[in-house]
Amino acid sequence: MDTSHRFVLLGAVEAGKTTLFNALTGSRETVLKTQAMNYEGGMVDTPGEFFSHPRLYHALITTAAEADTLVYVHACNDPEFRLPPGLLEINAGKRVVGVITKIDLPDADPDGAEALLRRHGFHERIFRVSTYMPETLAAFRNYLYGLEEQGKS
Repeated sequence: MDTSHRFVLLGAVEAGKTTLFNALTGSRETVLKTQAMNYEGGMVDTPGEFFSHPRLYHALITTAAEADTLVYVHACNDPEFRLPPGLLEINAGKRVVGVITKIDLPDADPDGAEALLRRHGFHERIFRVSTYMPETLAAFRNYLYGLEEQGKS
């Protein structure tokens, strides 16, 4: 995979960023609470606290400045929109992608989660994924790495 393109996964605590990160990088490590930024293959996994606490926004803003694509991760069973106003617009010109995670859970509401994001002005492309459903990850991975536009899988 092309690792020259940099991606940052950001979202609230328990959104599924690290699980998604591990699935995309092929890691089989047990998912633990992310305490610091993780880097691998051009992708950055950020702690949810960086996203959830305004005093830590500077860490996200600095990391986002180095990225080509910002990936907003939202759990499909989270009824609250947690994206701070303007956070994704700080670095204009970057590709922004939404990912709704955990679509395999019994309380999953991917339609509700997508509607929530749309109601709050998220107009970018949104993917629905589960680490237990490889086809959902494949579609997202292909888009992320530009394989969708090239007709590759």
